[in-house]
Amino acid sequence: MWWLAGAIAGMAIAVAAWMVTEAHRVRLIREEVAFARLPASLDGLRVLFLSDIHRRSIPARLLRRVEQAGGVDLVCIGGDLREGGVPWQRTKDNARLLTQLGPVYAVYGNHDYDDPIGPLDALLREEGVQPLVNGFVLVKGADGGRLKLCGVDDPITGRARLAEALRSGEGDEPGLFTLLLSHDPNILDRLDGAPVDLVLSGHTHGGQIALPWYGPLLRSTEILTYLRGWHVQRRGVAGAAARLYVSTGFGTSKLPLRLLAPAEVRLFIFRRASRQGA
Repeated sequence: MWWLAGAIAGMAIAVAAWMVTEAHRVRLIREEVAFARLPASLDGLRVLFLSDIHRRSIPARLLRRVEQAGGVDLVCIGGDLREGGVPWQRTKDNARLLTQLGPVYAVYGNHDYDDPIGPLDALLREEGVQPLVNGFVLVKGADGGRLKLCGVDDPITGRARLAEALRSGEGDEPGLFTLLLSHDPNILDRLDGAPVDLVLSGHTHGGQIALPWYGPLLRSTEILTYLRGWHVQRRGVAGAAARLYVSTGFGTSKLPLRLLAPAEVRLFIFRRASRQGA
């Protein structure tokens, strides 16, 4: 039976090696997404989205791949930029690299509050990353069009103030295409008809470790509801559906391992859909 034990051990080593590989992949996925409310002047807007960096260092090869893919107009981070115990220099290096791609905006996740948030907030702002803490900015596209980029603070730790994030303010105008960043995808259930076109979230890590036919080992209601990918909420502006994308994330939590939930960075290209086809 020694051969059977050897085969099992070999399989275990192979699976472990694959899990490490999935956790450290630099996977840039390009996707075009059409919106009926997107102004024609923002057609072709390129938005890079990543979430859940945690302990991971962003490598320079991601920058090269983004540039080879045509670059981006905007970088959005969906929270958990770090966690307790991560060296500040690593966080600084990650922020500095991303700002080379374009304007960077971020929201905080639950692990960003593992340590006092003040030093992180100061570091990000010094490096040119703008945290959106229950607030918004108006982002201007290359052709002059504008969108409203909102960020809600971490819902998991009770800091989310959705009404504040979506409020009207100076320079705002009714009907602007609205993109909402929220670490927790459950924010979709709280929109209640709010004028939001797209929500970008993370937190679930796509389950991080999943088994064939069974799915994620961690089976919370949130993970099973908003595991990864696209979701739609059927209440919105004039009956329109708010859409949600949940990233599998870039880093890992607890163990630097992934299975059937590879790390990702998403490059969205916004397109204007025809009213008839929306």
